[in-house]
Amino acid sequence: MPRVALVEDEADLRELIQEELEDAGFQVETAADGIEGVDLISRTLPDLILSDINMPGMNGFQMRRKLQEVDERFAQTPFIFISAFADQTDIADGLVVGADHYITKPIDFDALLAWARKLTR
Repeated sequence: MPRVALVEDEADLRELIQEELEDAGFQVETAADGIEGVDLISRTLPDLILSDINMPGMNGFQMRRKLQEVDERFAQTPFIFISAFADQTDIADGLVVGADHYITKPIDFDALLAWARKLTR
């Protein structure tokens, strides 16, 4: 069962994403911001990281960079940003910091699950 670390500050959305992923056969651990996310990911070594960008404390871009500093393995861990920032510049910025994919809100769960499956094979 692939392990997913989900970092999302909106509790309702975090629970909805977690439920969708678990129903699809993923094991999901969650964090409410980038600071918690770094700790969670460092402890659990997930097969996939899903992260919002705009979060308190440490945003998703900062978290991605911090993870790469903490351990080189995290540079290889598949990473998907999930964000309301839908501008092409925002998407490009996400890919530049090392994301494998970028999904905009509102979330297309079929697309999210397809990418999650693809990246955890």
